[in-house]
Amino acid sequence: MQEEKKTSKNPVWSFFSSVRLTLFLLILIALAAILGTVIPQQDAAGEAVQKLPPALAGVLKVLQLNDLYRSPWFLLLMALLTVNLVVCSLNRLPASLRLYRRQPEPDRPGLYEELPPGQVLAAEGTVEDEAARMEKVLQKALGSVERKGSDQATWLSAHKGAWSYFGVYVIHAGVLVIILGAVIGSLLGFDGYVNIPEGGSADRIELRGGKGVMELGFDVKCDDFDVEFYDSGMPKLYRSDLSFLKGGEIRAKGVLMVNHPLEFEGIRFYQSSYGSVPGEAVLKITKKGEQAVKRARQGERFAIDEGRAQVEILRIEGNLMRMGPAVKVGITAGDKALSFWVFRFIDAIEEQNPGITKQIPQFNAGLYSPYRFALEGIETSFYTGLKVTRDPGVPVVGAGAFLLVAGFLLTFFSSHRQVFVRLDRKHGKTRVCIAGRCNRDPVKLDREIERIIGSYKGTT
Repeated sequence: MQEEKKTSKNPVWSFFSSVRLTLFLLILIALAAILGTVIPQQDAAGEAVQKLPPALAGVLKVLQLNDLYRSPWFLLLMALLTVNLVVCSLNRLPASLRLYRRQPEPDRPGLYEELPPGQVLAAEGTVEDEAARMEKVLQKALGSVERKGSDQATWLSAHKGAWSYFGVYVIHAGVLVIILGAVIGSLLGFDGYVNIPEGGSADRIELRGGKGVMELGFDVKCDDFDVEFYDSGMPKLYRSDLSFLKGGEIRAKGVLMVNHPLEFEGIRFYQSSYGSVPGEAVLKITKKGEQAVKRARQGERFAIDEGRAQVEILRIEGNLMRMGPAVKVGITAGDKALSFWVFRFIDAIEEQNPGITKQIPQFNAGLYSPYRFALEGIETSFYTGLKVTRDPGVPVVGAGAFLLVAGFLLTFFSSHRQVFVRLDRKHGKTRVCIAGRCNRDPVKLDREIERIIGSYKGTT
């Protein structure tokens, strides 16, 4: 009656302590995980969503099925499961503690009735001598032994595996720790990408989902990039030689390949993609018959006119307006600044478009007189595409997985086995009756009793 009153007075507690709620939440989470596997997530979902009908794409967007594991409704399911597991554990813990603390009752009436013949033995020694021998056997098999005696009989009891009552709580703890690790990773972790040209470096990444740019706190430099191809033209192997610099000093180096990530300061780098970009522009600069060749990347500078002018490569285009390779050059000399394009095939362009350099002064490569610029070529270089992640919840999830496995082992592969022995005199001999009790796995208990009987007979 008291339990019924408690339940009626605490409907919220009764709701969250329901095993049905646990099963319902686990089914919903499993279905959500299936959706998260079938539906492309985050950046991978962009192209897939564009192919869907507008109505279905709107449903995906509203329910955030393309970023399911960070959606509010999925986090709500995880929160409900957390509360459910905590309440279930607290609700059932007192009963488990009572079972764990329960004192053995080797003299309980009816315990030794209807025992199999093999568990009732007759010995020649006195009750005291046989009790001492049996006590040693029980200690070796199960641990500590409790002894109780009277004028009629002597009783012994021993047990092993009482911790098995708490296996389910270890499983609950494992699930809660895994959920905690997932929340930590979601709140404190990040996921982004960066493209680094060969020989170049980067100190920031683009966060996925258009969440902006994030500083890494150190520089990542691509020292070298190699790619091998099959005869079909498909990439066979590509790798990046990376250096990690902090304060201008190299702190670590490593080779990055697909499925072989690198880690630096808790941030993991994965080889994600690669591509080609315009590399160095080769410029021929002419002044009154004198020629000089300069090589520079986009954003780099060099000096001309005995240091009085600075030339900067503003842009490098592989095919500007379908007129071929071109480089935009900016020149600063004192308070004078100008910019113009230098085309690789300027002669052909002028032949097809007479007077174009006069009509469009920015196409005139001789604006900075008496110097004239010509583009000898653009060297192509590769860039490496890196996926950059940090998930501080990974070790927490690992600890939760360990607890989960330990809980399953404790729950399903261990049991609380209790062995009771009664010794008394009958027909001029000492009668030894051996009984047992367990919370699960009676076969294991029978084998334990068989070993104890075998050991006891062996000491005769």
